[in-house]
Amino acid sequence: MPRTTEHSITATDLRNLLSGEGGVDLERIVEGGTQVAMRIVGVSPGTTAARLGAQNGDTIESINDMPLLSIAAAYQAGDAAAKQDRIVIKGKRDGEPYVTILTMKR
Repeated sequence: MPRTTEHSITATDLRNLLSGEGGVDLERIVEGGTQVAMRIVGVSPGTTAARLGAQNGDTIESINDMPLLSIAAAYQAGDAAAKQDRIVIKGKRDGEPYVTILTMKR
C-alpha cells in the first residue's frame, strides 16, 4: 500500500507549483526513448514544494491519473488539475510508491 499524505493548498500555492515558482526543479525520466515520469532534482527551502514535503529524487508518475509521458502531458495534467478541488499525485520515493493528495482551500 503506498504511503499517502494529504495537504491543503491555496490557488496561489498551486499556481506557484505549476509555473515553476513553487521551489521545485524537475527532469524527465526517459526509458526506451519514451518519457515515463518526472524526477525532482531540486527543492528550494521555504517554498510551496518544500512545505508539501517534496524531496530530491522523488518521481512524479501521474497527476489525477494522467501519466506524465511528455513535457506537454505534464503541462496538460497540471492545467487540468488546476480546475479540480482535489489533486492526486502518484510517484515513487526511494523506489516505494507514494500518493500525495492536495485539497484546494476555497
